[in-house]
Amino acid sequence: MGKKFFTWNFDDGLEEDKEIIRILKSCNMGATFNLNSGLFGKRQMIGRIGNLGVKEIPQSKYNADKKTILKYSIHYRIPEDEIEQVYGGFEVASHTADHVDLTKLAPMESRWQVEEDQRVMGEIFQQPVVGFAYPFGRRNERTKKLLREIGIQYARTMQMAKDFRFPEDSMELPVTGWIAKKNTLAVMQKFVESESEEDQIFLMFAHGYELDFNTKECNFDMFQRICDMVASREDILCCSTGDAFRYHTNGGAYV
Repeated sequence: MGKKFFTWNFDDGLEEDKEIIRILKSCNMGATFNLNSGLFGKRQMIGRIGNLGVKEIPQSKYNADKKTILKYSIHYRIPEDEIEQVYGGFEVASHTADHVDLTKLAPMESRWQVEEDQRVMGEIFQQPVVGFAYPFGRRNERTKKLLREIGIQYARTMQMAKDFRFPEDSMELPVTGWIAKKNTLAVMQKFVESESEEDQIFLMFAHGYELDFNTKECNFDMFQRICDMVASREDILCCSTGDAFRYHTNGGAYV
């Protein structure tokens, strides 16, 4: 029987991650946080429609009197002098230094965006950064080749997975569940009940601000419920995305 892995993937390095990490630690769960070193400490507003954050603007440019269909919430990123304390003990992965679409940049600019993010976080945590999340989910063969060249071992997309199998291409890791989607618990239940001779992975994707939206699907109670759903299962390993890949790739051993 194959192993079953559950991993959280959080983007952007947000203040909400502090409460997220408190809950993860209480459940003895791992997770991966995809950070933008060039945006540490930024103060922004996130505009949403329903459960989806669709537009970011600097807090200084936000006009509460301006009519818009978007509902805006404060969107703070954790400052650099708190990063080590907040994320220590968890996997951190690159999301580019400035949250940019690599497919629109010249090759040297793309390389700098990833290598600079790796360098800053490598110095903070004194360990190599080998995971990546594509900003906006956008990638092409050039960006995938670049990531391999500079030591990235796996990269997460925004594509929704059709099943629980590990992808053949580690640079094309899909999202199994997104906390903002209404069918999340149903997909989770299917994973919990599934059995396979092959290893399986469930990657749950989220932004911390989505939990602060406090809608029916996106709130901290839902986050706690999902954690409780898998953390107590002896047949599910709740770990970082990197650990899941290393365990799967190396025949049942973390290296």
